[in-house]
Amino acid sequence: RRAQKAAEKGGQKRHPGQPGRTAPTSSKGPKGEAAMADEESNYKVEYLDCAEDAPEEERVFTWIARAGKARVTYNSGAVYEGEFNDEKMKHGQGKYTWMAASEEEGVEEQVVSATYEGEYKDGKRDGVGTMTYPNGDVYTGEWKESKMHGVGTYKYKASDDIYSGAYVEGLKEGAGTYEFGKCKSKLDGTWEGGTFKEGEWQFKDAGSYVGTFAKDGQPIGPGKYNFLTATGDLITQEGAYEPDGEVPEAAEGEEAELPPRKWVGVPVK
Repeated sequence: RRAQKAAEKGGQKRHPGQPGRTAPTSSKGPKGEAAMADEESNYKVEYLDCAEDAPEEERVFTWIARAGKARVTYNSGAVYEGEFNDEKMKHGQGKYTWMAASEEEGVEEQVVSATYEGEYKDGKRDGVGTMTYPNGDVYTGEWKESKMHGVGTYKYKASDDIYSGAYVEGLKEGAGTYEFGKCKSKLDGTWEGGTFKEGEWQFKDAGSYVGTFAKDGQPIGPGKYNFLTATGDLITQEGAYEPDGEVPEAAEGEEAELPPRKWVGVPVK
């Protein structure tokens, strides 16, 4: 009965860490990322693979003169230090540092806004690397054409949430685990287009729910709750989240909202 009551209490109540409210399900990164494109004009180039006594005209340029390792300082204050290929594009290991004006009153010097350190291919982040975003979020993992693509770990600074798993073109896609920093619950399963679709929702010290999830982050359709008793016994209640009420029709050109849902479980003996 305890299991049944606990499940019934779940109904439409949203778990404190359930995606859609307190934590993002999309993985595009902070909104400012689009403005963090590498600045490719007005720069100073200093090659770092020259002999120490090489004359300045062989080391310092205002353009990418050749393949090799160099430090490029852009007009914005951003700095790239790393390798270039024969096409004069970032290629191989490198570190790019974005700079921004300080928010502290009276401080005129620029401060570090964001960094990327890792592999480049033909001018884009490609391979394995670590990006630290302006808001303090950190992603470490695989990249392709400057997007998170492959396997990686994204840490959200504001919430202490952590996602570890697969990405496709910047979105969570495939197998992955999302742990909520505040309540320590976890979503472990399959992601699609940045949204958790199917798997296990693990509650810290309180069992789990296994089933499918809708685009609003809430369970939908058949599933089951698993609870551990004080004696260590496992109690399982099967059932389904079914529509509970009507939803107004969507306006033309807009996507219809999902109906509210309630848990309808098979009684536990």
